[in-house]
Amino acid sequence: MATTPRKPLLETSALIVGYAMSRLDRAYLEAHKLKSWKEAFRRAGEALNVAPASIKNLRDEFDPVHGNARKGWKDRPMRPNRQRIMGQLCDVSDAALLEMIDRVLAHDPDAVQEVVTPLSKPAERIHNVAERLRTGRLAEAFFLANSETIADVAAALILDHRELARGYDFGVRKRDGIAIEVKGMKQMRGGILFTDREWSEARARRADYWLVVVGGIEANPIAKLFPDPTTTLQAECKYQTTIAASWSANVAVA
Repeated sequence: MATTPRKPLLETSALIVGYAMSRLDRAYLEAHKLKSWKEAFRRAGEALNVAPASIKNLRDEFDPVHGNARKGWKDRPMRPNRQRIMGQLCDVSDAALLEMIDRVLAHDPDAVQEVVTPLSKPAERIHNVAERLRTGRLAEAFFLANSETIADVAAALILDHRELARGYDFGVRKRDGIAIEVKGMKQMRGGILFTDREWSEARARRADYWLVVVGGIEANPIAKLFPDPTTTLQAECKYQTTIAASWSANVAVA
């Protein structure tokens, strides 16, 4: 079950949404099938437990730096945390930003840990995780559409565990021991990251932990199955400044 960000993180979540609303403008409404900004503010406010007027004000704060028709708060100096949001997200693609917003509003654990939490701390930086989150989501969608070809498991038998933070994305109906983790790459060859929880699950489950890597995700997706990745891949443990461990490995799908 998804968890709600703690109160100190809610302001950052709201800032991210306000930034996206300002930058994307009407594209934000169209992507979420919203008829008006009033409805957009209401929905975002309900999701984050923030007053709709506060969401509107945050959008307006970012308006002076974006080329939309609103004037925004052009005579008010932008606060450091607003500047940090802009500096970190300005190079994120529109598609990735929309994906990030959907996950922030849903209190997705990965988005909270990898985007919201770092952006709430002045000393920390996010390293284009929005693009990585989007790539991962595209890979998951590709796997769900092609699970029988990739892993010899019919789509109807796939169990979705992505919101349960179990260290893997999917299970298989009537095969409780199987755990499937899906990773995506823009290229056919490159590095992938495992959280410490994912790598620990892989080590514990061995041959019952299946890694699916989808390369060329945006052009010509190709998937490869790696049973027991702790044996078939060479990975090294790296520690972030938050003392959160992740495991990286190089793979090729073609």
